[in-house]
Amino acid sequence: MTETPTAGMSNRPVVTIKIASTSDELMQCYALRAAVYMGEQHCPYWEEFDGNDYTATHLVLYVDGEPAGAMRLRWFASFAKFERAVILKRYRSYGLFLPFVEWAKDFARKKGYAKAYLHSQHRLWEIMSRIGFHKVDDRIFHFSDHEYGALVCDLTAPDCEIPTVFTDPMVLNRPEDQLDMPGILEQSMERGASNPHVGWDAGRRAN
Repeated sequence: MTETPTAGMSNRPVVTIKIASTSDELMQCYALRAAVYMGEQHCPYWEEFDGNDYTATHLVLYVDGEPAGAMRLRWFASFAKFERAVILKRYRSYGLFLPFVEWAKDFARKKGYAKAYLHSQHRLWEIMSRIGFHKVDDRIFHFSDHEYGALVCDLTAPDCEIPTVFTDPMVLNRPEDQLDMPGILEQSMERGASNPHVGWDAGRRAN
């Protein structure tokens, strides 16, 4: 989770980016996407909510605690796919879109991904090039009434250690955007292995 004042704003609102980790935060992502894609771009419901939401990670961006942006990330073997990125209309003058994508890139980098991939509307290609994205090839394709191209960005190695099977098991229990902070399950370690099944199972194997 990241909190930072927005540079250049007279009242310097606090911008927070995090994984949507509760049902309410997930509903906020859906509401933001509906407002932008269905409300502004007239995307049909069944095309916007396409069946991939429950296999993805969702990011939510807040401005002074108010839901202002959302993004969906899906994970493939060799790349992370960024999708459904929106900033609510009244917050677009704040310059939040590129920092939001950078946060997602950093998150994917820390998970060990070397490439970020996305489908971008033609009007955004120049903007995306500013943060390292370039066209995969010259193909142009269309869906939901817009023209798209496939863009990719190489992710540099992270400053932190990438999780592996040898990482401390309790670290891998933490929320994915808070791997550097002790989690709730680490607090439970103080109780020890008091569950009666522990002794029962050990006795069963001894017999």
